[in-house]
Amino acid sequence: MGMANKGCDIHGLLIVDKPSGLTSSSVVRRLKRWSKAEKVGHTGALDPMATGVLPIVFGEAAKYSQYGLDSKKGYLARVQLGTATDTLDADGVVVAKKAIPVINRIILSSVLNGLTGSLMQVPPMVSALKHRGQPLYKLARQGLEIERAPREIEIFSNELIDFEAGEGWLDIRVRCSKGTYVRSIAESIGQSLGTVAHLSRLRRDLAGGYSIDQANSWHIIESLKHKGTKAFARLLHSPDALLSHLPRINLSEHECMMLIQGQKVSGKGLGVCDTMRAYFKESSFIGLVTVDSDGSVSAKRMLSPAAAGMRGNSDFGP
Repeated sequence: MGMANKGCDIHGLLIVDKPSGLTSSSVVRRLKRWSKAEKVGHTGALDPMATGVLPIVFGEAAKYSQYGLDSKKGYLARVQLGTATDTLDADGVVVAKKAIPVINRIILSSVLNGLTGSLMQVPPMVSALKHRGQPLYKLARQGLEIERAPREIEIFSNELIDFEAGEGWLDIRVRCSKGTYVRSIAESIGQSLGTVAHLSRLRRDLAGGYSIDQANSWHIIESLKHKGTKAFARLLHSPDALLSHLPRINLSEHECMMLIQGQKVSGKGLGVCDTMRAYFKESSFIGLVTVDSDGSVSAKRMLSPAAAGMRGNSDFGP
């Protein structure tokens, strides 16, 4: 079976509902092995404890993964008051306990409103950020604490869904910018209430413009592990799936080939634009282009001709 699929690459985006207990990297490794694709990656990691939307890029769709990383994210989270852990979440070791304060909807809504908008957030020590080439989480395992500079983030909304005063937990729905650590939001909620807190549950319900109801369950994905490349190809969105917010231009096949070969073509009267999606036959995506000040179109980030379906064979998602 391995020989039958050898060299059969696929290009596109797979929306996975990641289960708890798996790292994002292990999801990528399994999908690469099961699909036999040459290149597989993700557009923004989820912690092992977390579940939910994990966009996976195959083949040349990886050229546009940054747009997934830059997209707005959405989370459903449970914050447990009264207990702090070394990782700020339920996977960590308890390092502090403090009394659970009196809480009600008015108090909690006020705290959440105070944690909305543009904020400066210090990344947690247990994170994939690097210090001198080493991920912080590896340094944390060695008992090291590295000073981290605060980073500007945006919390677009921070909504209280439910709470239990006696048990000291609250459920929130967060919409935020890239680079936001919900674990750190949980810590800040505890501090604002005069106690400590950690994240006891996390589910990402929005990433890359895709919601949780558009994600493929891990059960379905795992059922394809012996069925080869084409079975996975049928689940893929096209390589431009993360780019729908960008303006588009339709070009002839000849113009598209010129762009792929590094030549410029006429902008057809378009104004200056840093990034546009380019298509031939009004439907086949070929890559990203720039409209220059002189009215010409130049290549910015192009698919290969084969991946664009302009010559040879390539498997695409629907």
